[in-house]
Amino acid sequence: MGIPRPVARLLMEEGRQRPFSGRLLQLGRGYVYLTWEELAAWARRDGFALRRDVAVTLSHEPGLAALGCLSDETFFRALGFDEVESCDLFAAESPTWQFDFNLPIPDELAGRFDVVLDPGSLVHLFDQRQAFRNLARLVREGGRVIHGTDPSSNNVDVGFYMLSPTLFADLYPANGWRLEELLFCLYEPLWHRGRFVPPVWDAWRYAPGIFDHLRWQGFGARPAAVWAVATRLPGAGMEILPVQGSYRRMYEGASPAVAAPPVATAAPPRELPGALALKRAARRLRRLGGTRLPPRHGRY
Repeated sequence: MGIPRPVARLLMEEGRQRPFSGRLLQLGRGYVYLTWEELAAWARRDGFALRRDVAVTLSHEPGLAALGCLSDETFFRALGFDEVESCDLFAAESPTWQFDFNLPIPDELAGRFDVVLDPGSLVHLFDQRQAFRNLARLVREGGRVIHGTDPSSNNVDVGFYMLSPTLFADLYPANGWRLEELLFCLYEPLWHRGRFVPPVWDAWRYAPGIFDHLRWQGFGARPAAVWAVATRLPGAGMEILPVQGSYRRMYEGASPAVAAPPVATAAPPRELPGALALKRAARRLRRLGGTRLPPRHGRY
């Protein structure tokens, strides 16, 4: 997904709460869809102090450079990082480190980074378990992994997977991490002159169960993405396989089911004629009335 305006603003929001410093690793090289003037304007609006002692260089992608868009190096140094590194499978991106993230990382990278940023790259990796292990091994104790932002619903063929927020809500705490922030985002995709400039980006702070009534077709036509920030605490790892929280809460402590005695024949349940058709019509009417979402955390 790169770094459009909403992701830049979410990063600045994170940086206000937990300031950035030290060494950053990007999964892939970030395509920044902002000029210096645009970044500075949003920083002023959001109350974020950019570093001004950074060299302003343009994107490694020629089309974006022609539009004045910033390089990933300039962007992340302006947010407060001292060193900016990247990893990628392909040499064409000129990454700092070239290797396959489906495989264990080189030993020399273990614990090297203060922040590891996944700008939507995770869904392109087939081996999700190894990818999360790599994320955990890359970041130092007290450091952060930021998923900003991984495609969720309505992103067919963007990657191998579409990730639900419950994955992050269940996985990180089960492995001893502190989940700092978890947002579910809906946006309107728009590309203009080679830049990704979504006009609307709404975010809701996720908590288990808040979207249960919207599980099936409840979010309309807009694509969704997940923003997550997790801090590595002492003793944290990534070897524990979580149980999905909604089912754990449903079944833990429940009494074993007792089978009903067998019967010779089973009769269909009685119902009023046309009951199913009425239920379908009522469901369509509810959808015409709009989606019932919880209070919004922010618009970016």
